[in-house]
Amino acid sequence: MRPVNKGKCELPVRHVPEVEHIEAKAKGGGLTDWDNLLLSCKYCNTRKGTKAAKGDRGKYLWPDEDDTFHPYQYSSGAPQINEAFLADQDKTYSERAKRLFALVGLGNRPSYKEKDRRFLARNEAYNHALLSKEGWDKVGEGKDKEIYLELMIRLAQSTGFFSSWMEVFKDDEEVKKALIQGFRGTRESVFEKR
Repeated sequence: MRPVNKGKCELPVRHVPEVEHIEAKAKGGGLTDWDNLLLSCKYCNTRKGTKAAKGDRGKYLWPDEDDTFHPYQYSSGAPQINEAFLADQDKTYSERAKRLFALVGLGNRPSYKEKDRRFLARNEAYNHALLSKEGWDKVGEGKDKEIYLELMIRLAQSTGFFSSWMEVFKDDEEVKKALIQGFRGTRESVFEKR
């Protein structure tokens, strides 16, 4: 599961979060039904619009209840469908993952006229992660390492895009564990079985 204070795209929701109706209220979704509400960034919410009607919830993965980390992979920080992972999953799960990717335009690379800032923000976070890894690989043992790790996790929390950070540190169990613990709402058990 993804942190609940982030949108599906992992963009930090810093101010004016949007309350997304999972099943669009314009298409029969419950207006105040707690199970139909999810925090979202404005870009995911806008892209989704009213596409998911009443009864469509089960057609998509949702970050508050499903593993939305493993179905996608991050090459140079850009999300893609993780076909290798999905090949080992049941067909329904795989289809739900692909539908979510399309529903909110996770792979969208905006033109200069678009206001969708997810790609640029994700790229910035990915570059912060790369620079952090360079420093991490050089830092010595002891107190310096402990302090550097804490600062790195705070930077990751600030920039968001948990999955990009996890991609950069995919071979470092210590940092991955700190990232999982540092992003509140991330279900640790999702990572234990992989």
